Amino acid sequence: MITSLELRRQLLHIFFGIFIVSMLYFHIFNIYHLITILIAGLTLSKLCCHFKIPIASWVMDRFERPDYRRTFPGKGPIFFMIGSIIVVYFFPLETALASILILSLGDGLSHIFGKLLSRRSYKHLKSIEGTLFAIVFSFFGAMIFVSAIAAFVGAISSLLLENIKIPFIDDNLFIPIVAALVISIF
Repeated sequence: MITSLELRRQLLHIFFGIFIVSMLYFHIFNIYHLITILIAGLTLSKLCCHFKIPIASWVMDRFERPDYRRTFPGKGPIFFMIGSIIVVYFFPLETALASILILSLGDGLSHIFGKLLSRRSYKHLKSIEGTLFAIVFSFFGAMIFVSAIAAFVGAISSLLLENIKIPFIDDNLFIPIVAALVISIF
């Protein structure tokens, strides 16, 4: 069963990714805007550890996991922005947008559908059911920007890797990079 906190977190993750992709696609944002958002996020994260910041603390209280709230508030969005900046800088815009969509749709939906549909717990895997839904939605999202084969292989390879729990590596960082590398091959 998915908790209301996790559902809120994953929906915010999805909408944040769609927002970033939309702003980049319509050339409202560029890499410098992403870097500015990252710096602001890092600053707010540090401040929220020690002080009540009016809007930022309210968001953290409603969307952040309690263990990260005390140690590294905003960890997910910060690594999301770092991964997005890397793919926007190193890859063509269409590849970057497809990989950011794979991250936002795939990571968010794998958690939601995994918790809703999965009845078993796997030792090294998050959820087969959630991963399958995530691959399908990410594939269709990425197809907006890249070919069907590139979208499919990018989604399946990065989300299967995401499904394996890798310690000390945030999936918000490596999913877009893996997706962009695989998409570039195709």
